[in-house]
Amino acid sequence: MSSSTLIPDRVLIVDKRLVPIDFEQFHFIQFSHPRTKQEQSYAIDHQSKTIFELVQCTRSYSSWFINDQHVLPDGSLYIITPINLIFLLLPSLWCHARTKFIPLTIIINDSFKQFELGDDFIIEKLRSICDIDNEKNLIKLNEENLIIWLRDRIDRLKNYVQDEEHAFDLVCEYLSDDIVEQCQQELKLHGNIRYDIPIGQKAPSVITTTTTTTITKKKINVECTHYLLKKHGLLQSKDKIKFSTNDHDLSEATITHAKQVLYEHYLNTSQSSALHEFHQIQNKSNCIFAKRARCSNAPHWLDNLSIEDNCERLLPSFILFCAFVKDISIDGYVIEIPHNHLTTTLEDFGQIFKQILRFLSDHDPAKRHCMNVSSSRIGQIGWVFEFDRVTFFITTFTPHYPETHPRYAHGSKNYCHILFQPELSFLRHDLPDDTPHTNWIEPITSRDKIRVAFRQHGREYPIRPTIYYPPSHDMIRPLSNDLEDIIEWWL
Repeated sequence: MSSSTLIPDRVLIVDKRLVPIDFEQFHFIQFSHPRTKQEQSYAIDHQSKTIFELVQCTRSYSSWFINDQHVLPDGSLYIITPINLIFLLLPSLWCHARTKFIPLTIIINDSFKQFELGDDFIIEKLRSICDIDNEKNLIKLNEENLIIWLRDRIDRLKNYVQDEEHAFDLVCEYLSDDIVEQCQQELKLHGNIRYDIPIGQKAPSVITTTTTTTITKKKINVECTHYLLKKHGLLQSKDKIKFSTNDHDLSEATITHAKQVLYEHYLNTSQSSALHEFHQIQNKSNCIFAKRARCSNAPHWLDNLSIEDNCERLLPSFILFCAFVKDISIDGYVIEIPHNHLTTTLEDFGQIFKQILRFLSDHDPAKRHCMNVSSSRIGQIGWVFEFDRVTFFITTFTPHYPETHPRYAHGSKNYCHILFQPELSFLRHDLPDDTPHTNWIEPITSRDKIRVAFRQHGREYPIRPTIYYPPSHDMIRPLSNDLEDIIEWWL
């Protein structure tokens, strides 16, 4: 197809040394990312049997001029880079082949079959980390060899980055939490492991090639609200506000802009000083997931404004967070409240906490208004905080808690923190089901390891004999850390 007959809306730049001369052998495929489990775009060159991942680089206020004929409002640059297929198969190997030999067919699921790589080729690639039974065509992950292989990846990378920890972080972008933890223990490495929004995780795209290779975009199905758009000046004041995240009458340009707002918000605020104290809690937490969690933060809380006015300021960003949390791996939303005379006691803080949750409930785009129930209902089994059909596990950290408490703020003395964790986040991290039982001597699951870590650091949290209890009871824990003591913030 000639460039004159195509109106492109994405630009893909490739290195001619990496791609085949015959583009017909270059196919784009949707496959799950080995860390986030979300689908993203990959490419396969069947001639060289090389797999590439599609990497998106974005900058604010940029556009493309194509052949002096077209202007693309989206100035994103899409680049293809090779990826070792071992990274793509590791999740299945780690899940199914750690303790026993299994047929290769269990690892090569229908999704991976899209790459159309032969069994012999795949087995040869896996020899560096797997034990192979050639006669029965069985494989088993060799964890010792895996650590050696990852060590080699890190050693190669550290020659091109600032230090070994940075190289470790880059490798961890393609590893699940369990494998990262294993690496930390075996290799004695502890990088920051704080990732940006996953690259390449876009809706499936149709790839075409011209003088400059381009990508035609599939219609983006992105949720946003008229409320948010009005707050950003995208709607006139006379326009009626619709609290709905399924408005299909919005233009594609408007939806794209709303999506970009989220990206810019995350990238800007993730480096903001407003979250420095919460980052301190993350980095020192005994939870094995905390350091690697990506959190978006609310706008800075202003002392000279009322609670309601501050909630009005954070509402647009919270709406955005909930609208995109299903598509983008963000683990939490943090509100930092100054610790002052209004939060003298945990009970005082609880009243501010209740006002925030009630404000969000009143402005729920899905109109489910989870707080519009009797006070006693909130304190019972079955109630959960929900906003825009996203359910949350909410935890709080304040300066009130002593060093021996699991909600200890690790020296953060100026703020009280509210962390909204979408339950979707726990699914992404493959956290096992809740259980009152713990393997204290030989922790196996990530839940076991978290509980053991808190105990070893003198901050053991009490475990109920049942998994059925009111979530509201744990949102603000009492100073005593006794399950019988409850801070009834909802009253």
